[in-house]
Amino acid sequence: MSEQEKKNTGHSASEWRHLYFTGISRVPPQDISLSNEQMQALLSMVNAPAAISCPRAIDPQYLINEKGTTPWLALYALLATRDPQALTAVAEGQSAIQVPAEFLAGTFHSHVNWPAEMLARYDLNLDGFYLFAIPFLLHRDAPAVTDLSQSAKSPDGQLEIFNIQEFRDEFPEQCLLEFGMLVKFIQSKRPDIVAAQPS
Repeated sequence: MSEQEKKNTGHSASEWRHLYFTGISRVPPQDISLSNEQMQALLSMVNAPAAISCPRAIDPQYLINEKGTTPWLALYALLATRDPQALTAVAEGQSAIQVPAEFLAGTFHSHVNWPAEMLARYDLNLDGFYLFAIPFLLHRDAPAVTDLSQSAKSPDGQLEIFNIQEFRDEFPEQCLLEFGMLVKFIQSKRPDIVAAQPS
């Protein structure tokens, strides 16, 4: 790899994997913002310490905004325009970047861009809970991510994070499928959660 290629590592949007944590919460996703320490701890647990992240929970229905942009592309565009060398540092594993939650809060909170017939194919309802995604970017050359050894629950029991998935622009519907499968998993394999639903 030439010096120029090294300098431009990470500067193409196609170099980045679009990953997200899946979880459920008793409060609306727009009311959830992890601390910087919590976000970094989650990333470390899945072997992704050098990532571009935002500790903002987003309802899966709102992962595509009015302009057809996803939170992953929004995070990439922010750094590509404001600090492209930071992209290289993260891509080379030298750094991690955490964008404030407010950056995604204003544009991924209420607009549903999924076709209604597509949404109707998946059961995204879990009584007493909200589903959410927490997005992050990882360079394609980064070490492989690992699954969470067990779900991560907040001390107050208000939210629980189950695992990570990858959002693929060429097959965005896979995201809805993954959340539908999470609902089925909880309903069939996690009676503790189902039993805890408010009456």
